[in-house]
Amino acid sequence: MNERELIRIGEGILNYCKMYDVPIAYLMDILEDPKVVPMIRGKAMEFNGFMLLESALSRSNWSVQKLNLNPQPGFLDEDITATHKRTGIIFKVETKSSVRGSFNIGEKSRVIKKPHFKVKCHRSRSNIKLAGSSNDKYPVDAFDVIITNPSNAIIQGGTIGSELELIHDKKAQFFLFAHYKVNSVEELRLRCSMD
Repeated sequence: MNERELIRIGEGILNYCKMYDVPIAYLMDILEDPKVVPMIRGKAMEFNGFMLLESALSRSNWSVQKLNLNPQPGFLDEDITATHKRTGIIFKVETKSSVRGSFNIGEKSRVIKKPHFKVKCHRSRSNIKLAGSSNDKYPVDAFDVIITNPSNAIIQGGTIGSELELIHDKKAQFFLFAHYKVNSVEELRLRCSMD
């Protein structure tokens, strides 16, 4: 990133803080608040999914859009749409985080005997207990494709601090470091977020 880009970003942050009355001295405290971080990570995942599709799909054949619509009651928020230009077929793409701490190498699993993780796929953002209720389920035609990655699944669940701790399961850690051919937690997080 060059100096001009850094200045543009800094000016954008200052203007944002002015517009929304955010005290600039406490901006990082606000961004790192445990209630705010999951929302920011979720929104970042949407944009990362958008950038992934834009780079992976041929621009001459596909149109990829990321709309930032404010969801209205009774209507589903679409993260990304991918339209096949020749046929007009539209794919609704949803980005979903993996469940924190859900990575499992499959040794003790009854059903899936291979490495796997769970994906959050409920509509309720504020109350996980609503995930099983009928009013929180997605209709079968809500989206066509889900994009996810294991980055959240390798983070230990139930931790209190601001640090995102690697899962404590040593066998799982060994598997992950070997699978991704990395030597540090930072490299592992990066590789998982790109997977």
